[in-house]
Amino acid sequence: MKRKNIILRFIGLMLFVVFPITPLLSYANDTLHFTVDEAIEYALKNNETVLAAKAKLAERRAGIGTARASFLPTLDVQGTYTRLGKIQSFEMAIPKYMQLPLMVYDIQTGLPIGYTDSISMAVGADTMELEMGQQDNYLLRTTIKQPLFTGGKILNGYRIARLSYDVEKNNNQKTINDTRYQVIQLFYQTLAAQEGVGLINESYNQMARHVNQVEQLYNNGFVSKLDLLRAKVGFSNLHTQLIRAENGYKLAKDGMKMLLAIDPEKEIIFESKLSYEPYDVNLDRAVEAALQNRPEIKSLKKTVDIAKRALNIEMANFSPNVFVALNYDYKKPVTFSNNEWGTDWNITVGFTMPIFSGFSRITKIDERRAQINQTRYGLAQLEEGIKLDVKSAFLNLKQEEEILNYQDENVKQAEEALRLAEERYKNGLITNLEYMDMQLSLLQAKTEYVSALSKYLIARAKLQHAMGE
Repeated sequence: MKRKNIILRFIGLMLFVVFPITPLLSYANDTLHFTVDEAIEYALKNNETVLAAKAKLAERRAGIGTARASFLPTLDVQGTYTRLGKIQSFEMAIPKYMQLPLMVYDIQTGLPIGYTDSISMAVGADTMELEMGQQDNYLLRTTIKQPLFTGGKILNGYRIARLSYDVEKNNNQKTINDTRYQVIQLFYQTLAAQEGVGLINESYNQMARHVNQVEQLYNNGFVSKLDLLRAKVGFSNLHTQLIRAENGYKLAKDGMKMLLAIDPEKEIIFESKLSYEPYDVNLDRAVEAALQNRPEIKSLKKTVDIAKRALNIEMANFSPNVFVALNYDYKKPVTFSNNEWGTDWNITVGFTMPIFSGFSRITKIDERRAQINQTRYGLAQLEEGIKLDVKSAFLNLKQEEEILNYQDENVKQAEEALRLAEERYKNGLITNLEYMDMQLSLLQAKTEYVSALSKYLIARAKLQHAMGE
């Protein structure tokens, strides 16, 4: 009985411990914590755009194998059964033989002296019909065909496949860079919204204390009812700002979930904080890095090479295509006169060469040359556009850095102004309206600082993105 009670107590203790913990574990599993680097890594593994780009890259990689197969011989197997409705034939004459004795003559007298034994002798001609084949024909054939010379078409096709894969690699890298920048941008915007909610909450609590203080002063007859109403209206307005800020933060988090391909029902927590990190870069070096690293430029340069290879293929159409083919047959009849199964083989070396195609080959060559020129012009235009993009991002970074420094100083001044205003209000040296103005000025200064800091960090990421980093 004592042992049974011990067991029941143990079970009760386990139920008490396990069941309260289980919901906590479930809740923990539904919450994802991210730093900015972890958010980028998560997006690169789960974002649908990135996954689609990887699938496209795999397609181009498979295309290389397809192009490489053109160098190898082809092996085909075929089987046929043919029944002839009418077998061609021809008639031929054949001698008719009989067994006849020949008379023997004496050499001296010339008189007959007897007969020889019967021998086969042609005594006329008959006709016979000879069929050229059999009515039922069976064939099992194995064919090996190998191109020997194509004027470089196979080689250039293979190189185009390799270049297309390189282009897709650069496109994939561009997708990764774009996604990384989008994550950083939205991450810092969400952090700014989160900190904005915190600032308004802080000011909201401070305003609540101030309203209570004004209400006490009003009850004691030290301030007018107008001051009390102004304090309450300001408090109500701040509450409205808080609701809007919280909704903006929620929308920013929902956008982050969509970008990271996270279930909307899951909760995400950002563990990073907005902090200033100087980024020293020279404009000329930034432009040089962009021209070397931007995947768009690398892709377009490869596209020029592809256009050149395509031109070579069109020019190769003026050359003959030489091939060799080997056929190995297992068939019945093996010959037209032997209606049995047997083997046979043949080998063929041949070539094909178009002579006239309505001048289409010449026009295609002109078309390829025009495409090369278009791509070159596009490359030059892209380089100029990238230079402008880098310069714009660079100037924007410097602008946001200058604004950030200004807002930092502005926050310090607003904090000092509020401290002085609070002391002066307690001593009755300023009105309630002046105190509330100082409080709202501090909230605005801090909000502007958080906004400037997030814009600076986004501008830095934008410049790095423009540089191809």
